[in-house]
Amino acid sequence: MYAPAGRRRQRTIGTAPTLFCRVLGPIDVEIDGVPADLGGPRTRRALATLSAAGGATVSDEDLIDRIWDSRRPGNVAQALREIIWRLRGALGQQFGPRYLRRDRGGYALTIPSTSTDRHRLLALVTSALNELATGDPVRAIDDFESAIALWRGEPWEDLGPAPELAGVRSNLAELHDVAIEELQAARLAVTDPARAAIENVRALADLSESVIHTPYRERRWELLALALYRNGRQAEALSSLRRVRTMLNDDIGIEPGPALRGLEQRILRQDPDLFPLGRAAG
Repeated sequence: MYAPAGRRRQRTIGTAPTLFCRVLGPIDVEIDGVPADLGGPRTRRALATLSAAGGATVSDEDLIDRIWDSRRPGNVAQALREIIWRLRGALGQQFGPRYLRRDRGGYALTIPSTSTDRHRLLALVTSALNELATGDPVRAIDDFESAIALWRGEPWEDLGPAPELAGVRSNLAELHDVAIEELQAARLAVTDPARAAIENVRALADLSESVIHTPYRERRWELLALALYRNGRQAEALSSLRRVRTMLNDDIGIEPGPALRGLEQRILRQDPDLFPLGRAAG
């Protein structure tokens, strides 16, 4: 695990330094857990542009467009070299020459994907989903919470709207949303009575808020109704399902999906399988 930003980590003599690049929000680089000084907005935009390329070469012209837009300095080629020099300095002697390279009329940032929060988000969510599916909700909770903690805002925030990043940003946002939702599913799947009581309350609180902020994600309504039912609030669970049905009909003109419709029927017949194995109603 990497050290949190701002916390200096002791490194054993003789061990190699580590680098971690954060793109899930403002661009940030940590060396041995200590934030690197990336300088001003132009240097940060350059680094964000290079990191978004995923190791591919970014041409001088594309870098210049992203860094200065229409407000270019007189000697823009020299200004770009200065930006790259500053970035290499920020990455340090160990990483600057290794990861920031000149290549075919441009520059490439070749930080390994495993040294980025983007990769770590995917790895943690994948691991947590597998743990949840194989009956280990407690470990899944830990991994989902670690994944969510990586999210600091819109990916590559320094680059502004950037239409070319719309697809990858959307995919990452969906992964973040899945982590938020399935964290609640993991909390509701805990079977140990003492911990289950705590996790159910947490899930209920988070879901009650999240359906307000993201009302069209049906998975959140499904989990909210389930949490209400497991708290002995069957009428409120059914009311929430009616509420989302009305909203979807009025706002979008669609019916709820099969998961919501099936849950409503199971609540109405008080299906005992709505409680995890080892837990019973009441």
